[in-house]
Amino acid sequence: MRLALLCDDTGVVPWLDAIENDPTHELSLAATLSESATQLLRDRRGIRLTSRWEDLVQTFDAVLVGGSDDSELDAIKQLANAGQRLLFIPSTGQGSTFIYELSLIRDDNRVALMPAVWHRCDPALVSLRETLRSGSLGKMHLLQFQREFVSPDPSATLPQTEIDAAMLLDFDLLRWFSGDYDQVTAMRTGAADGIVRTQSVKLSGRDLPEATWDAQAGSTAGCRLAIQTDRGSVRLERTGVGNWIVTEPNGTRREGNQIEAAREFLRLASSSAQMPMEWPELVKVFETADATHRSVKRRRTIDLHFEPMSERAIFKTQMTAMGCGVLIATFLLVLMYLAIASTIPLPHAALIVLRTLIFAPLGLFLLLQLLYPLTRPSESTPGRSE
Repeated sequence: MRLALLCDDTGVVPWLDAIENDPTHELSLAATLSESATQLLRDRRGIRLTSRWEDLVQTFDAVLVGGSDDSELDAIKQLANAGQRLLFIPSTGQGSTFIYELSLIRDDNRVALMPAVWHRCDPALVSLRETLRSGSLGKMHLLQFQREFVSPDPSATLPQTEIDAAMLLDFDLLRWFSGDYDQVTAMRTGAADGIVRTQSVKLSGRDLPEATWDAQAGSTAGCRLAIQTDRGSVRLERTGVGNWIVTEPNGTRREGNQIEAAREFLRLASSSAQMPMEWPELVKVFETADATHRSVKRRRTIDLHFEPMSERAIFKTQMTAMGCGVLIATFLLVLMYLAIASTIPLPHAALIVLRTLIFAPLGLFLLLQLLYPLTRPSESTPGRSE
């Protein structure tokens, strides 16, 4: 598969390593729109650099994209609008608004947007998921995810942006193992001016095992996941940016391989096979991560109701909000009309004009509802309503 690159995110490194060591794929051109993108490719050979994203359009089988720089996000939207097939590396810095914009582009021109999440192709994790889904370990009861960020002082504070960056793919891993959580409860300690000491998140859903996610400072960067089942506890560990190590209840240990996982993803993408993660699932993960901020702000559990995100859904949402405003305004205007008509004698023609002006916005609003059939329906891309 002939590939190009548009990304300044360090998360692209496993993908670059996988492509370099696989003769079936070729990465020959990269658009560097920021200094960090140039630095990322400084030691990579055989890759020609360009400052124009237009050079990537309709020239390659797919473009590997990612990052959160404004210029890169705009270029990604332009590539999607041009119909270029994209392998998309998600990150929290991109934001849900950007993801929604890509969703609408996807619905509009049917462009292929494939989330590039390597852990869904990791052989050790895929094997564990199949084991859990088969029921051989019984029912899952609890998932406990603990992430540590390296700090010399265990009680030190952490940047909220750093926690958010790790949270996105961690949530996807939890959802991938157990299902679509629709309730989010988050708590932070020591939060002030964009820094926190610890953060805890609880994910819940009907007929799903409860999942918890905790972040704090530690002596080494890494994460651990314990899955409690009827047959015992399954433990997953990862240090830094290394591979996952899976230990099953019987003591069997398996080490994952993110390079092999990236290769498997690229193989699936090149063969047009079913991808391990569809775009609607990525939207749900972004919504789940966003819900943690709302939960902390409102100090309550956030319920997520996923519905199709499309022109039709946006039209309904906007018309609902507009309708509430029109009804309230009409009610107030009617009260004003009655007050004026009862105190000031007006000609019959003036009363007719006032009535017309009062009810004209309501009539116009009702006429706008005729536009609903002209809007495009959903392509099964979820959005959130709360």
